[in-house]
Amino acid sequence: MDIREINQPAQLENVGPDILGFDLEMANSFVQEHPVICMVGLAHYDPERQACVGHIASITEREEEQELVHWFLDYLGTFSKSHPKPTLLTFSGSDNDLPWMNERITRYGIPPERSDILSTMRHMDLRMEFQRRTQSNRISLKRLEEVFGIQRENEVSSKKVSYLLTDLVRKRKNGGIPASIFQYLTEDVHHLLLILDQWEHKSLRNHYLTEYEYFNQTLSLQRLSRRLAGNAKAAPDGKTRALLAEFAQRVHVLLEDSARRATLEGFQIPPLPPISIRGQDLERLQKKYQALSEIEVTSPTYGYRLSRQLDKPKGSLALVRRRGKVLMIRRADSLARLPGYWGLPGGVLEQGESPCEGAMRELREELHLEGRPVQILGTRTTQSGEYELFWVELEVADFDPLAPHTSEVAEVRWVGPEELPRLEPLVPGAAEGFRDFLGADWGRHPRRH
Repeated sequence: MDIREINQPAQLENVGPDILGFDLEMANSFVQEHPVICMVGLAHYDPERQACVGHIASITEREEEQELVHWFLDYLGTFSKSHPKPTLLTFSGSDNDLPWMNERITRYGIPPERSDILSTMRHMDLRMEFQRRTQSNRISLKRLEEVFGIQRENEVSSKKVSYLLTDLVRKRKNGGIPASIFQYLTEDVHHLLLILDQWEHKSLRNHYLTEYEYFNQTLSLQRLSRRLAGNAKAAPDGKTRALLAEFAQRVHVLLEDSARRATLEGFQIPPLPPISIRGQDLERLQKKYQALSEIEVTSPTYGYRLSRQLDKPKGSLALVRRRGKVLMIRRADSLARLPGYWGLPGGVLEQGESPCEGAMRELREELHLEGRPVQILGTRTTQSGEYELFWVELEVADFDPLAPHTSEVAEVRWVGPEELPRLEPLVPGAAEGFRDFLGADWGRHPRRH
């Protein structure tokens, strides 16, 4: 086993010497045998030396892994004796590093008197802290470094590190672990401490989960629950189907109400009905539900948690159905954007306007029809990548006022799934949206000659 000392100059103001940064690297999923922990990095801030100091231990032989695990536990024990309230600082440790280490402790039969140190230390996971503050789980250590303005000297990727370590273990190469990998892990544990030092002084508001993203997740859950409600295989008894149908309806009502109010503030996912049967779709439903139920839309500490910010402007499309067909328009030839193309009525949302309100307004302005929101089917990015569009289904009670606004609409037509491929030209991405939200029958197929 090779052990090297870490000594990185730093001046930290908000990180005490009792915070121990921890990361490990593995020869992981590329070999048939059990994945091997090859490297363990540990570092803390020493205010007297004004440096982040610690050690990296590494192995290249599978048989040395047990020795590496023992070294790690001994290090924690020594550190804890010198610091009354030690904290183990990780990134995604609750998902990867700590479970992997605990599995080794069990595999090698390490007794509790040696291994209990890991469970008695306080743990802090920066990835979980980021999610708790922003409600978003779309983060990596590299992205977090960018958010906090921290630069890496080593450009090797985590995937490259895994491949290199796997190659070393599999081929039993001599010469040890390359210096670039040592530097990669050194920067990992060092940067954990640098990020934590700025944690309370850096605004993460721009990285909050957006209403758009939350809508998408909730709509996905809604569609899945509806599919299950009518699926006799997944839910063979009527009681379970009724429970799932009720659950889907409650989500739908809450979503519709939130969309009309132009905010998700106060939105709460209803309880998932108790379901005793098993099935792949049911497991997906429960997993999606669990992920959503952990998101605090509103909390006593932070208030309203979701951001209304979007990288792209928002728009709404109005989808009106009647007797299996959809109301479509051909855009006026005088329009600057997509003149003469077939698509749905719609446009860009105005300030403070909800997706449903925008769809109703566009239907009124383009066709003089009054619509009532039925549901938000989902969201799609335009093919150009410029806009995020909400697909909103509207119900129209009276079609007699139908009158195209000629400056925007050249033609109106009721279109069925078999007619969609014959519409030329069709707004780019429209066929894919129809297929996603209305089913495979609406997929655009090549013409038959």
